[in-house]
Amino acid sequence: MSKLSKADRSMDALDQEIRRLRGKAKQLEEKIDENFNYFQQHSGSMFVRSLLPRKIDGEEQLTGLRLIDTVLQNERLQNIILKLADILAEKLGDGLNWLTTRVFKK
Repeated sequence: MSKLSKADRSMDALDQEIRRLRGKAKQLEEKIDENFNYFQQHSGSMFVRSLLPRKIDGEEQLTGLRLIDTVLQNERLQNIILKLADILAEKLGDGLNWLTTRVFKK
């Protein structure tokens, strides 16, 4: 076996570092894709959850209107609203994708 020169060892070290960084970049891209897909799937429910009033510790009412507070505290109703929001967000996204494809198609 012949000895490697200092320059050869430096090039080998750089090549190894480039391979390591490319692998790390690929992992980060996959993680970004996963996060983006999760966001796409749950953006509607996250939006609706941000709109639904939350009960603050120590407060008895959410909105000040007893009937609305009772309805909003119903977990089944909240789940239905969230499912509807997911469906509407998906349809809206599909419509926007279709529209942008039609408008920007060359």
